[in-house]
Amino acid sequence: MSRTLVLDAAAVAKARRATPGTDRLAWPAPLLPAQTGSTNEDLVALGAGAANLSLVATLDQVAGRGRLDRSWVAPPGACLAMSTLLRAPASMAPDALGWATVLVALVAARTVDHLAGERVAGVKWPNDLLVGGSKCAGILARLVPGAPGEGHTVVVGIGVNLDQSREELPVGTATSLALAGVSIGGDELLGTLWGQLGVVSAEWFAAGGSVTTPLASLGGASVLEAAREASSTLGNDVRVHLPGGHELVGVATDLDADGCLMVTDASGEVHHVHAGDVVHLRRSDGGYA
Repeated sequence: MSRTLVLDAAAVAKARRATPGTDRLAWPAPLLPAQTGSTNEDLVALGAGAANLSLVATLDQVAGRGRLDRSWVAPPGACLAMSTLLRAPASMAPDALGWATVLVALVAARTVDHLAGERVAGVKWPNDLLVGGSKCAGILARLVPGAPGEGHTVVVGIGVNLDQSREELPVGTATSLALAGVSIGGDELLGTLWGQLGVVSAEWFAAGGSVTTPLASLGGASVLEAAREASSTLGNDVRVHLPGGHELVGVATDLDADGCLMVTDASGEVHHVHAGDVVHLRRSDGGYA
């Protein structure tokens, strides 16, 4: 299989500029190494002076890590790894940044849908992108506290399986865009997703991190409404593996204003899950996820 191994800065910029609203923002020159250990670590290494929307991306990340320090490995050219920096204003409450992972995930889903020309992607709470019911991308957000009087920063890392074959995927529950019948190149996906993240995050920051304020960049929906719409978890029977080895089984019914997953157990008690690994079992309407 012949693959593109290096991202093209001009093609990335062209795709970014095609996103409405990007002309109103400042865009640092992206760093697009042919290979790197971790785009997240590279971005953090730029230091406190790194500009908002700084970007590091590659098609060959060799030491990437996801949630719970899980490794993310793919053949060169088969996976897009990107990290971008979202610098919040000093006036924004730190608690609001807890929504960053959900925000980025829903923007990623909307971006894939846009490029595919149809609804193909969904978000498995809180940070997995599903295509065809299988994991196609993972998202990791890392909060970097700012100095007194300065805003905090979120370093967002995203790994997207572009065109792995079934044999190249590490687990049977994973997929790639190509396996799901979605043909999107790394340059186009990177530029469009970078642009969308910039526009949506800028409007969200201007709204003070509110998740209930309608945003034009989300088609007039609030972050909470868009997250519900993008969710592949809501409506499913789920098993949630909680910290400390505990387990919760029930129906995922909603997201609350803090971004927690609301799960109703067999007794009718509603649990607000702040953190945990979710396994989709069966939709509450009888179908399968």
